[in-house]
Amino acid sequence: MFELNLIVSTVFSILSDPFTLLMVFVGTFMGLTFGTLPGLTATMGIALMIPLTYVFDSVTALGMLIGIYVGGIAGGAVASILLKIPGTPNALVTTFDGYPMARQGRGAEAMGWAAVSSGFGGVISWFVLVFLSSYLARLCVSFSSPEYAALALLGLTIVAAITSKNIIKAFTMLCLGIFISMIGTDPIFGAYRFTYNNIQLMAGLSITPVIIGLYSLPQVLNTCTEINTKKVEKIRLKNFFPSLKGLWDAKVSLFVASIIGTFTGVIPAVGGGVATFFAYDQVKRLSKDPDSFGKGNHHGIIASEASNNSVCGGALVPLLTLGIPGDAVTAVLIGGLLIHGLQPGPRMYVEHPEVIIGIFTTMLIATVFMVIIQMGAIKFFIKILSVPNCYLIAGIIPISLVGAFALNNNFFDVLVMLIIGIVSYLLGRARYPIAPCVLGLVLGSMFEREMRTSLRMSSGDWSIFFTRPVACTIIILAVVSFSVSLYKTFKSYMRELSEEDQAVEEGDR
Repeated sequence: MFELNLIVSTVFSILSDPFTLLMVFVGTFMGLTFGTLPGLTATMGIALMIPLTYVFDSVTALGMLIGIYVGGIAGGAVASILLKIPGTPNALVTTFDGYPMARQGRGAEAMGWAAVSSGFGGVISWFVLVFLSSYLARLCVSFSSPEYAALALLGLTIVAAITSKNIIKAFTMLCLGIFISMIGTDPIFGAYRFTYNNIQLMAGLSITPVIIGLYSLPQVLNTCTEINTKKVEKIRLKNFFPSLKGLWDAKVSLFVASIIGTFTGVIPAVGGGVATFFAYDQVKRLSKDPDSFGKGNHHGIIASEASNNSVCGGALVPLLTLGIPGDAVTAVLIGGLLIHGLQPGPRMYVEHPEVIIGIFTTMLIATVFMVIIQMGAIKFFIKILSVPNCYLIAGIIPISLVGAFALNNNFFDVLVMLIIGIVSYLLGRARYPIAPCVLGLVLGSMFEREMRTSLRMSSGDWSIFFTRPVACTIIILAVVSFSVSLYKTFKSYMRELSEEDQAVEEGDR
């Protein structure tokens, strides 16, 4: 693709420039900070820093912004593991097994797996970006509304694999999430739905305050009712850095999650939230102990964090090759390119090859910095587990309020967060799983919009979903996936009933 002399000279100039390396480090550190605090996402961090990078050269500026991107995605794991509050919407799945591990006194181990998995996923997606971007760009443009609708359907069908054994409650929460996603404006005709003449609801509910409400406020209320029995965990390097044997045993989970995240990132407008659910579902299916997922299995963290960070490299594929942003963060990143006179697309590879090589290089450097910073800060982060509940709550509440407000600078989002939080707490007390609600929230609007658009394309003919090979294949996978998950859930439920009956019979004897 590029001449060897140009590659070597560009890479050497970056590695030998202390200022560029410093800016990449600063960007990565800022990204991790933004990702750690609920509501302060990588998207916001890049948007705030773009004007400040105008005085830098193109490679340094883009390296700093990509550092924010990489760090912001990885940083969400901190609050997810230690507080059960997703630092970013993409880190939601990390709470499934990360928080139980922290409750079991394995918080350092969970943080170590999150850092290593994030780095591994970032490196895998970097290789794909560098060597396969031109080929994957063709896959990107082949997706249309029927394929997106089928992909959303596939995502919705994994609800049985990520939730509790009560499938009725799971589907109830899935429908609740879909309902919340429908609030606002009709995507086809523009009519208002469930707005009740409230102007604040006409644009729909922002996903960030809703997710903060679903997880933050219930956690605060649950903490208030717990007896403070926290003990200071003794931290040693061996506690949070996975062993070589552990890494070898996790190789399948790491590769599967990274590949799923990368290819999901390549498809525009899908994003990391979908990738983490897909990866978690597949890693759980491949596991020899699927029943331990959701109870503190580190493979659950691997699935979430490896797929989460591998989306970064995947999302840059359509951005750099076609000028199409792969997710919300790369949509903002376009501003950083334009402010330096760079137009993303095929011509950028011809007119500014040194910038493309610079982006590739700084992304890999940012990934290395991200792992180093996380590993170095684990001892500091893990101290959160020893903070008394009264002080912890006093810190969580203002952070949640600021996080809900900061995205749109709108106090209405804070009210939404509080109302959703109270409802979520009551549902949690009734043992309704929250994860299916988030799944419906993330995929509900996408499924409705793309399905209705597909039907308009075909004048109401449903065969459009089965005459297109990719869409038909995905739908078949969705049906098979749902059937298998439902069968396993039913089988597990019947086994538990049988064990309970045997226990009752033995008690009667």
